[in-house]
Amino acid sequence: MDFLYLLRLLLKRKWLIMGTGLLAAAIAWVLTLDQPKKYRSFSQISTGFTVGDEVKIGAQDVDIYTADVKFNNVIVTITSPSVVSLLSYSLMIHDLEDPIPFRRLSPKQMETPLYRHTDRYQALRIFKERLESMNVLTSFKPDEKELLEYMNLYGYDYNSLLGNLSVNRVQRTDYIEVDCTTEIPDLSAFMVNTLFPEFLRYYRGIRSTRSEESLDTLKSLMDKRKQDLDAKNEELRSQGVLDVGTENTSKLETIMNLETTLTQEQGKQTQRSYDLQKVNARIAALGGNVNPTVKTTKPADNNNNDQLVILRNAMNEAYKAYISSGSSDPALKKKYETLQADYQNKIASTQPDDGTGAAVAPQDGRTALMEKKGDLETDIRAGSDNISAIQDKINSIKSDLTKDAGKGAGVESLIRDAELANKEYLLAKQKYNDAVDITTSSVNNFRPIISGQPAINPEPSKRVLIVGMAGASALIITVLVIVLVTYLDSSIKTPIIFAKTVGLKMISMVNFMNLHQRDLAEIVTKLDSNPDERLNKRHNQFRESLRKLRYEVESSGKKSFLFASTKKGEGKTTLIKALSYSLSMSKKKILIIDTNFCNNDLTLHLNADPVLEKIHPREGQSVLSQVKEAAKEVWPSIWAIGSEGGDYTPTEILPRENILQHLQTLGQEYDYILLEGPPLNDFSDCKELVQYVDGVIAIFSATHVIKQIDTQSMTFFHELNGKFCGAVLNMVNLEDVNAS
Repeated sequence: MDFLYLLRLLLKRKWLIMGTGLLAAAIAWVLTLDQPKKYRSFSQISTGFTVGDEVKIGAQDVDIYTADVKFNNVIVTITSPSVVSLLSYSLMIHDLEDPIPFRRLSPKQMETPLYRHTDRYQALRIFKERLESMNVLTSFKPDEKELLEYMNLYGYDYNSLLGNLSVNRVQRTDYIEVDCTTEIPDLSAFMVNTLFPEFLRYYRGIRSTRSEESLDTLKSLMDKRKQDLDAKNEELRSQGVLDVGTENTSKLETIMNLETTLTQEQGKQTQRSYDLQKVNARIAALGGNVNPTVKTTKPADNNNNDQLVILRNAMNEAYKAYISSGSSDPALKKKYETLQADYQNKIASTQPDDGTGAAVAPQDGRTALMEKKGDLETDIRAGSDNISAIQDKINSIKSDLTKDAGKGAGVESLIRDAELANKEYLLAKQKYNDAVDITTSSVNNFRPIISGQPAINPEPSKRVLIVGMAGASALIITVLVIVLVTYLDSSIKTPIIFAKTVGLKMISMVNFMNLHQRDLAEIVTKLDSNPDERLNKRHNQFRESLRKLRYEVESSGKKSFLFASTKKGEGKTTLIKALSYSLSMSKKKILIIDTNFCNNDLTLHLNADPVLEKIHPREGQSVLSQVKEAAKEVWPSIWAIGSEGGDYTPTEILPRENILQHLQTLGQEYDYILLEGPPLNDFSDCKELVQYVDGVIAIFSATHVIKQIDTQSMTFFHELNGKFCGAVLNMVNLEDVNAS
């Protein structure tokens, strides 16, 4: 669609567009004359979803997405029928009990059967019961349905209240704002202040029920985990294993300690063997010789020897006990060290005293060496026993480790199951304890921040905005309708659209003329003296269009023309008549032949004689002479030959030798011969008539919408080659042409 054309079209209809907008604004102004005043009250509630002042139990990090969901849940709950119905009951109780109700019914409302048949005291009792129990009235029961209708009579039903209420989150805050706008200031304040307590009461009831259900579920889950853990531990105890890993670690440490002790004892045993060899060598060196010079001698004390043997045996027993304990008992070790010290002291006390520097008799030295030899042999035997005991202990522990390895492979799965059961039990217990803590704490994050107050002044009237919106909406809708109608209108109403859509050469454009009760001949041949200047301009344009068409016909060099169209109602008959009148004004003789057998309007309009089907060459009378006799002069210099008309084609009705075959001869008598053919979409007559004429002129109406069948018919005009003179766009609206 051409934008300029659309713009000019809108400018042409500017008064219609502006008038529609003004009319809509006027209607809105009248309808808002009695608009009631509105009073707004609001309250704000802190939710604690994003900022909390309470003591936190456990980790309570703020999740912004979770908080957003919570805000939406609270808003939906506040505006739900369950909560708004509680507000409705409170309002009804107030208006039924208070001497100054918010709303009073009009006399007309009080005359309704519903009001007269409703027991006020019974209704008040039911409203109080439902408010206390937080149960909603239902329309399934007839009695409760009447109460709902009774509430509707006061304007306290769910839909009416929800239309006055608005619950929204204050952006980027932790608050929810409850707005109410009604015609009564106190009513607005009462509604916003009552809605929050009713919501809180309803919310606490739901929360308490859900908490009890959650605690029961968590308690049963924790008990189940405890039973599983006890079963796993009992199974481990039945296997005789408390902790295989700990036992194995302890045994490995004991083996390492015993091996260290064994190494030390073997080193001591080696040293004793070397000392024994030295003592034996010294005794052998003494032989049987005895030194005679003896200053003094101290006889051997058999009692001391017995004590040494007792101390040595006690020391060896203590050492064996210490080794048997895995070298880990400090009391046994201390006992061994004490006995060892006593034994060494006793040996030292029995040595000969050579502090004076006197020579010791050889016999006394031999006795000391023999005693030392006995001690070393005793120590060697005790060391051997200790080494054997340590090795037996190591072998015993290693044997236990081998048995534990086989047992651990089977018990390992049980241990893992027990550990998993213990973790699950601890997790379930933690969840249960957290739930108990939260439930016991009775944390309630909702706090009223701002209470609703009765408004002093009414809300600003939106009357001007409503009127302006009504006018603007009507204006925009009118423009859109015009644009839509223009867009959907696919008619070839202007020469530009014709050239783009049809693609045929256009030789003239003829504007639309209203011929009702007017003579076409006078319009074409006489100057119009109508005082209406616009009408005169249109008539002059019509005549000028015909003159342009006349010029094209005269300059074509052809004499016979067939006027054809793709469909009926394109204006061929009127255009032929108008062109004939215009040609007659240029002193031309015109013959009109009505060859539109299916619709012989041309014969009827010109009152011509229907003789076309009867004219043919006869003996002694040529076709030209017959035409002169049969043609009727309908206007000076204009003759017409009519047809009877019928459901037939020219080849079917006309004789072998007919008038159409002699158009060349008739051209000697007449300057131009004009023929009318039927529509190409419906009949094939034009295809039969085209062989007789010199040229074909296509007629298209500006109201014509090109369809697929028209495209096929227009192919006929393209195939005429030199005979096609051009197309005429008929019945054009001059306003559309000027707009384009």
